[in-house]
Amino acid sequence: MKKIGTILLLCLFLLGIYLSLGKKSKITVSFVDENGTKLVVDSKSYTGKVGMLLLPKKLEREVPGYTPTKKLIFFKSKNQTLTLKFKSKNYKKEIKSLKEAKYVGATFQPMTVEVKHGWQQDPYNTARVYDGRKTGKDSLRVLYSNDGINWKKLNVSYPKVNLRDPSIAKINGYWYIIYTKGLVRTKDFRKWEHLKWNHANEFVNRYEWAPEFVRDKVGKWHVVMAGMSKVTRNFQLYISNFDPQTGEDANDWQKVVLSNAPNNAIDANIQYANGKYILFYKNEDLATNKIAMATSDNLLGPYDSKQQNIDLGQNHVGAEGPEALISGKDMTLYIDTYQFRGNPRNNNNVYYDGLHFTRLINGKWTNLSKANAPILIRHFSIWKNVNTP
Repeated sequence: MKKIGTILLLCLFLLGIYLSLGKKSKITVSFVDENGTKLVVDSKSYTGKVGMLLLPKKLEREVPGYTPTKKLIFFKSKNQTLTLKFKSKNYKKEIKSLKEAKYVGATFQPMTVEVKHGWQQDPYNTARVYDGRKTGKDSLRVLYSNDGINWKKLNVSYPKVNLRDPSIAKINGYWYIIYTKGLVRTKDFRKWEHLKWNHANEFVNRYEWAPEFVRDKVGKWHVVMAGMSKVTRNFQLYISNFDPQTGEDANDWQKVVLSNAPNNAIDANIQYANGKYILFYKNEDLATNKIAMATSDNLLGPYDSKQQNIDLGQNHVGAEGPEALISGKDMTLYIDTYQFRGNPRNNNNVYYDGLHFTRLINGKWTNLSKANAPILIRHFSIWKNVNTP
């Protein structure tokens, strides 16, 4: 026994010498989920001594809520560049929290730019070149909340697709996500089904933006979207039927009739509440503010439209992506706020600082407040869980 103890001490002594004198190497990690969808904006480099283990806990710090699927990663004599997959660390707990949450939201996370000092630059002009297929630039993120103010991110595996402007709805056991130029659905937030998306022939060069689910007063599902008309060369709002049995959009677009309408209207959100269809949209003709509200007795209109006087504060020049939460007479409006830096015609000079909200009280909108979330929320949509109080 004494001999064995001596050998162990010697081994520990030699290990100590190795750790103090051993050669170092580097591992650079890119973080993706089980579907290969990016989880963080930048890769991370780790330095360690050859033969030593890169501890999983170090990796987990970069992507809270996830754990690497591969645990034994060693430093080698040569530097390594790895793309590592991560799975939900507490999948069942995550899904349980989502099911019990009062609100579920969907947003996208740009993956080519960081958030600096609370602001995120829009990296490229997606309005015309975006095709909804290429991966690696923007990724879907699902959120949940019990108060609509404080949001948590669902740490699961997301569809490997470039995705902007998502709208979320739960229909017949599926979670549907419709987005600019695409449509996916899932039952478990692990495996995703890509559904056929028919581009509308009446729009110029497939210029179609920010589709949203709409449920009419008799419970039928539709999609509202902005498209550039070949006739007017302007962006207007259009509605198409949606079949929840097949998960397909009918591509039978009809123009929404707006009174006092701008030449260009985008980012529509429509709900049936208090015996009226209530439409919020972005007035693209204005230089600042931009949010308008309209009401109608019919889904297709005509809508009586009025520009809204929302104080965006000193740091913002405009707002877009309106999303309303209506409960009786109470109304909360969520919007994306942004500013221009440099030439406003250069889309790369647009900076966003995340989701803000305002409430309508006695006919006036309150000062903006910022929603809390672990990521910067962009072009948000919200779904209310009917099973919660």
